[in-house]
Amino acid sequence: MSKQRFLSLFLLVAAVPVLLALVMLKSGWYQAGVNNKGIWFDQEVRLLPAITPSQAHWRLVYLQPQHCDPACVAVEHLMQQIDLALGRKQDQLDLVVLTEGTARQTPDNPQMSFIQRSFAGLAAGSLMIVDQQGLALLHYPLPDAAEQLPLLGKDVMADLQKLLKFDRGPT
Repeated sequence: MSKQRFLSLFLLVAAVPVLLALVMLKSGWYQAGVNNKGIWFDQEVRLLPAITPSQAHWRLVYLQPQHCDPACVAVEHLMQQIDLALGRKQDQLDLVVLTEGTARQTPDNPQMSFIQRSFAGLAAGSLMIVDQQGLALLHYPLPDAAEQLPLLGKDVMADLQKLLKFDRGPT
């Protein structure tokens, strides 16, 4: 085989995969994978004050509407179920409910913190994952139907498990 023929075959073999990849990208046949289920914030949102390294690194925050209806109670129950589903890693997550009205502490939610604080600019009735510095990372709008709450719980769990997996823990 001559040098010219070898070089042309080599270039053809190298160029064909690149051209096929380019055609796939330009024609829309390839969809990039999604790693998270929640929605990233476009800008930095400091929702809570920073906590010490000895405390839990992650906080699941619910922005409670002024009037807590049965859907609101269902979300609080969902938060407890998420915390319970974490198993041995549940000490790395704190549950926080932010209220703009009067703060309430229900006796059946001892592991949940209720904080009265303004969250102007953020939609009431959504779940958020907040890091130890108080920075809100992901938010999850609540579904309209109560039957879809378990699916929301699965999405939050998937993202939390990824975050906890890569978390270095207290230093």
